[in-house]
Amino acid sequence: MSKIVLLLFFCLSGFSSAWAIEMGSPAPSCNARLLNNNEPLDLQSYRGKVVYLDFWATWCPPCKKSIPFLNALRNELQDQGFEVVAISVDENPEDTQPYLAQFPVDFVVALEPTGACPKKYDVMAMPSSYFIDRKGLLRAVHLGFRDADKTEIRRQVLELLEEKK
Repeated sequence: MSKIVLLLFFCLSGFSSAWAIEMGSPAPSCNARLLNNNEPLDLQSYRGKVVYLDFWATWCPPCKKSIPFLNALRNELQDQGFEVVAISVDENPEDTQPYLAQFPVDFVVALEPTGACPKKYDVMAMPSSYFIDRKGLLRAVHLGFRDADKTEIRRQVLELLEEKK
């Protein structure tokens, strides 16, 4: 599947209500594999934390801006129960390692080149990010990334961190 076909898939999948996710519903599990050990990503293991689930790709220009911001935000707020989980949708997983050597991160990175997980989340842009509360419920979606988005993302994370477990 080429990058153009993958982009088309993301755009067209957004028009199908069969895949639409609802805010307040449990975050869907998916078959992504952790980059560092190829183990399955277990979103349930993050219960009790606020999670920023970020679908990204090495070919995505806005991702080059969001990744360093998310790493800094995660490191700043980790002690308060915040975590970033990034899922690369690159069709060639080997592209991820050199990219992360250039843009190193401290958060969890998983690979999902099949498109099944983005389909479950109704991904419509790169990056597409999902705010998951401490109970494992989807609370908000953020599509794309611009420098101007940093304040709003931070506000939403802090708001979720203030909620009781």
